[in-house]
Amino acid sequence: MFAIDFFRRRPLPVEVPQDILSGIRVGILVCTSPRSGSNHLAGMMAAAGLGNPLEWFGGRRVLELPDYPRDPRAQVLRALKDGRSSSGIYAVKLFASQFSRVAKTVDLPASLPNLRYIRLTRRDLLGQAISWTRARQTGRFRSTEADQKPLRYDGAAIAKSLERILMENLAWDVWFAKNGLSSLSLTYEEIQQDPRACLEHVAYLADAKAIWQPGTILDSGLEIQRDIINDEWRERFLSQYADTSSFRGSRHLIRGIL
Repeated sequence: MFAIDFFRRRPLPVEVPQDILSGIRVGILVCTSPRSGSNHLAGMMAAAGLGNPLEWFGGRRVLELPDYPRDPRAQVLRALKDGRSSSGIYAVKLFASQFSRVAKTVDLPASLPNLRYIRLTRRDLLGQAISWTRARQTGRFRSTEADQKPLRYDGAAIAKSLERILMENLAWDVWFAKNGLSSLSLTYEEIQQDPRACLEHVAYLADAKAIWQPGTILDSGLEIQRDIINDEWRERFLSQYADTSSFRGSRHLIRGIL
């Protein structure tokens, strides 16, 4: 194991051409997990001139573009160009699973100049897991899309989604702690309650306090997809899985502490 670790090469950063660097003032990396409200935040950031934080490293929407590169090194340059607003702020939305894949070939943080971090989470983790399970079933990840497949309750799929979300969050938390990095912490619920205040925090993070004009409508163009079906699934899941007597059902998460 020592020999393998000793000779393992750290991925190199991407060398960014000067013509791209010259148009960059600051970057924002939104570190999050699926169904955290990240699409809503991304849309509002774009409307406010705070970058265009799409999933430039593995996101379904960008990978479906006919000319989008599959090479992570080329994706870095694309993110710096297409993820940038006229203000000179670029932004990237990233899941921990996407970061893990990119990190095999590219030192991503070292490739993204003048980087600041947002840690976006959702307090209602079960609601997040239900939302993700539903989106994967139907293929509808945004309110502007149509259902591609019918819905059906699947408690096991919700439990697996919950575990994967927790692992995504844990991966980010450990990464930030091990690297001594600070971030702006936002939650889905805070963004729903006071979106303008959250955007002001993001602008302050990017040293751009008043980037939009007074009266500007800061809207993502998306609607909340949660409805009575989510509530019904929550009740069914709790009746099926709730058990306060032990950690049973969370073996993968607690394997390292028991």
